[in-house]
Amino acid sequence: MPLLFPGDTVADLPAPQKANATLKLGPGLIHTPPTTITAHKAGELVVDARKHALWIESNSRRYIPYPQDAVVATILRSSADAYICAIPSSTSPAPSSVQATLPHLAFPNATKKTRPIFHPGATVYARISLANKHMDPELECYDAETGKGSGFGELKGGMIFSISLGLARRLLGDGKKMLQAATRAGEKWEGGSGVELLEELGKSIAFECAIGRNGKAWVDSGDVATTLMIGRCLMASEGLTAEEVRTMVRAELKKTQG
Repeated sequence: MPLLFPGDTVADLPAPQKANATLKLGPGLIHTPPTTITAHKAGELVVDARKHALWIESNSRRYIPYPQDAVVATILRSSADAYICAIPSSTSPAPSSVQATLPHLAFPNATKKTRPIFHPGATVYARISLANKHMDPELECYDAETGKGSGFGELKGGMIFSISLGLARRLLGDGKKMLQAATRAGEKWEGGSGVELLEELGKSIAFECAIGRNGKAWVDSGDVATTLMIGRCLMASEGLTAEEVRTMVRAELKKTQG
């Protein structure tokens, strides 16, 4: 996959597989009419010819809200009609956060009488429903297509671990897209799909996990030692190949389970 820097243009655009197909641009790229595609951040250019899509895969430090992203957020306080939340980023050296609003009724079948009551410090898994540079992003705790919770809502117990934004995206499905795109292009992609870690852990232990694109991972196994082990595996998997991840998980499981 070619490496692009800010200001570089995409030389070869994928040919559409269907007539009149619209080219889809993901994070890191901007379109200058009529046909110029320019990178505005550094990273690897990923081309998905089947979906006629392009995006830049990078490991930035600061999370920028984007519609439909799943995030792990913290309740700060409640206003008249919404909760004020913080969406933290796992940036270095100092973490930063984005303020967001979570309407009181942005839950499945919520009414003024049945809406969830959260206290400051509560953790929620939410989806970004609205995001632009002129106002705070807005969150909701349900799937817009089905109207159901689909795993969104308050995250009780467990622990939160910081992971890179790139790893978070891979665990949420971007790794699989990159693997498929590389395979179609005839390139070798040793990083795997990103889900090998969770698959290998799931073979031996039961746990719950919520990954936020803001670089936060919530894990709960019901046992502190096991939860810490899963967190170590998540943070240690950065930069490893699929097989290296599986080997690392097996070693950690062996140490934890004796």
